[in-house]
Amino acid sequence: MGDEMIYIVILLVYLAGMLVIGFISSKKVTNSKSYYTSDRNVSAAVTGFSYSSTQLSSGSTIGMPATVYTQGYSYMGTPMAAAAAPWFTFLLTGERVRKISERVDAIDYGDIFCARFGNASKILYELLIIVFAIPTIISQFAAAGSSVQSLTGIPYNVAIPMIAVVLTIYTMSGGMNSVALTDYIQGIIMIAGFGILAAILLTRAGGFTAMHEGIAATDPDLLRLTGKASKTWVICCIITWSILMVGGSITSVVRFLIPKDLKALRGALGYSVFFNIFVLSACGLIGLCGITLLPGLESTDRLVPTLIGTYMTPILGGILISAVIAAIMSSVDSTLLLCSAAAEGLYIGYINPKASAKQQLRVGRAITVVVAAVAMAMAFKPFTAIQWLVAFSFNTWAGAFTVPVLFALWSPGTTKSAGFCAMAAGAAAALAWYAAGYIMYNSFSNWPFGIWPGIFGSIVSLIVILAVSAFTKPIDEKTREIFYLE
Repeated sequence: MGDEMIYIVILLVYLAGMLVIGFISSKKVTNSKSYYTSDRNVSAAVTGFSYSSTQLSSGSTIGMPATVYTQGYSYMGTPMAAAAAPWFTFLLTGERVRKISERVDAIDYGDIFCARFGNASKILYELLIIVFAIPTIISQFAAAGSSVQSLTGIPYNVAIPMIAVVLTIYTMSGGMNSVALTDYIQGIIMIAGFGILAAILLTRAGGFTAMHEGIAATDPDLLRLTGKASKTWVICCIITWSILMVGGSITSVVRFLIPKDLKALRGALGYSVFFNIFVLSACGLIGLCGITLLPGLESTDRLVPTLIGTYMTPILGGILISAVIAAIMSSVDSTLLLCSAAAEGLYIGYINPKASAKQQLRVGRAITVVVAAVAMAMAFKPFTAIQWLVAFSFNTWAGAFTVPVLFALWSPGTTKSAGFCAMAAGAAAALAWYAAGYIMYNSFSNWPFGIWPGIFGSIVSLIVILAVSAFTKPIDEKTREIFYLE
């Protein structure tokens, strides 16, 4: 049996396992609430791993090593910052979101925004989620197809439906039950896969000393923390991938709605911190080893597939391929479910408010299938605007949601009007900052003064929420009790 066939067999076994989990989990789904929140009955380990594996996608498992390969240690702040993200998100929002979501019977952050800032904020939230989530799903399907093709030889147009259909079936069948449990399994696969790859590559590179000597021989600037990037860029990178995860990584923080109790939520933090530190550090180390082992690689996106094919045995290579695909699938299923919840919110709220529990569940599942089908069809030939929307998604969500989330949970003096205005202003400011960067530098990756769009959007959002709160009507006593009564 050839190497590629071994890769394919291991990948098929992995995909079959995901389907089994989906079918088992479907038996636990009885209504829309259980579909989107698992009836708030998820353990600490599953919550923590699901939170973290959702954060990681092809951008982390393939993109991060590739970027470290070109930027060196100046990009290593990203895995360090992202490893700290659970501390910020769990401690700043976790417990309060868990308590409040139960009080208002929320299935997503849109319901929390509605209870705190009014119906208009829920509509804006749902529109922002749908507009930017669908392009993200398309890009991840495309990344999955490219990864499977490069690693196994399966044609791109075959790989996309193979991954998309499996993912759609288990997400549609079991909802959050399937998504959280498959994320947990996928997280274990990622820890094993990337841990093994990093250890083997470091050994092949001759250890840390020899690795650093190889990097220095390639380009000494790669060993400096700011060698390939400005200090402003490095600082913004760290802020964005840590604090701004509160709003930017909305697909992850919705996990705060699902633990069975506060004890499980607190325990989940430990699992999440371990996962982030281990996997992201391994991804960074893979990139550094690649500089020494594969100097002069022209296509950096091929770094991880090339390292797997060159230095791994077929069986270990198959595990690594599953780890790469697991990282993509654990992000896509969460984004798909998030988008489905937002679309269902619009349907239930403004098209069929009297829908029964069974109708709501059917609608939720139908939306999941429709969104996945549209994304899969467009992934065969994604157009340029899709890539732009994907690039905008995290920073736009960060600019729109970070400040309103924090003020909704912690500031009784913030008014309803202020929350909506801050959300709209933050999103608009982040997009305007992208536009300014394009006008000035003809690039969506360079921005005025080196300040990232999510940070600029959050600054504008903060100014707006403070200013509008000073001149608008305070919240009523009922809202105050729901959000601030301990």
